[in-house]
Amino acid sequence: MGRLRLRAPDVSLFPLLLALLLALLLALPGCGGGSSSIQQTPPPPAQPDFSLAFSQNSVNVQQGATSTAVTLSVNPLNGFTGAVQVTLSGLPAGVVSSPSSPFSIAAGSGTPILFSAAINTATGNSTLMADATSGSLSHSASLALAIQTGVTTNLSRTAFARTDSIPVLDDPSAEPHHRHIAYDPAHQLVFVANRAMNRVEIFSSTNTTRVGQVSISGASSADLSSDGTTVWIGTVTEQVAALDTTSLQVKARYKMAGLQPLPNTLFDRPEELLALSSGNLMMRLRQSQTGEALLALWAPS
Repeated sequence: MGRLRLRAPDVSLFPLLLALLLALLLALPGCGGGSSSIQQTPPPPAQPDFSLAFSQNSVNVQQGATSTAVTLSVNPLNGFTGAVQVTLSGLPAGVVSSPSSPFSIAAGSGTPILFSAAINTATGNSTLMADATSGSLSHSASLALAIQTGVTTNLSRTAFARTDSIPVLDDPSAEPHHRHIAYDPAHQLVFVANRAMNRVEIFSSTNTTRVGQVSISGASSADLSSDGTTVWIGTVTEQVAALDTTSLQVKARYKMAGLQPLPNTLFDRPEELLALSSGNLMMRLRQSQTGEALLALWAPS
């Protein structure tokens, strides 16, 4: 019967195997005290940018009427500053916007936009695009516009718009008549100072619809500035108000300290204003308790 012989392993291979194992461990990142040779590059900082959005997704306009205001806002991102230039496209024939395109909006603010349709504008749906640019940046926002059948017909020779004013309050017997109405030909709007209702009413001159109203206590007169950007409102409450003809909102109010040419004769009610080409105003100041008045030249600055 044969005898099984066991052969001892060759110990001379141990150093070689150990060296290969150590080399493999060192090659693995994070193992055996090794370090990775790949460097992580931090991402570049975010660049200033902006987003553009309408305050609503759609707006309806009747033939021969003006829509409610839709606000277009510019939201700054990553420290964006400055203003963007906005261009509107896709307006159907017979529809105009106020402000008219193009116009600018400052970062972090919004601009109300009105859409007016002519009486013969075709009914139907369309999509308006607002494209805003600032340098190399450009973004867009869309708005669905629906033109609906108007309830008004073509204006006759005579048309009217009711203001609900009260004559005895608008023109007291002890006071001279004021110039209550101002016309803005650029936007085709009529501004009416309604003292009795403590507001200024705004009407479209194309269809006599009221497109807005602004609360101003004791509004007694109105006049358009020579550059067409401001409607100056005189009042019986010792203040002057400046209306923006684009946003149709008060952009400034001025407190009148009054003039006292003689003792106990304070003239502090700027009831009637006349805008001059220089940017100054001719102002008729009245006393609080009497109908007496004086003419003054006033600089808003």
